[in-house]
Amino acid sequence: MPEILYTVRASCKDVPQRGRYLAWLSPSHVMAIREAGASAARIVLPDRETDTAAAVVETHYVFPSRKAFDTYLRDHAPALRADGLKHFPPESGITYSRQVAEIATEL
Repeated sequence: MPEILYTVRASCKDVPQRGRYLAWLSPSHVMAIREAGASAARIVLPDRETDTAAAVVETHYVFPSRKAFDTYLRDHAPALRADGLKHFPPESGITYSRQVAEIATEL
């Protein structure tokens, strides 16, 4: 079974807010997702020269299988997302997008 790459992209309104988001994200939130089934996690700050949004954070999670990812979505994601919205509600200005992909090859 292929591994699943789950990417959460958080677009913060400015760099100071991104700092507060990063402080909340790591290590507690990321470790909670690891404990919920992710086998790896990486926090990425896109290059400001090539990304039009200067205050973006991407978090990449690897799940060992679609089944593990589906279990995460069903059993853990609702509470973890609710916690994120408690700290950064919609009126905070942070917007989120998510992408799910199969890892075809890793060299």
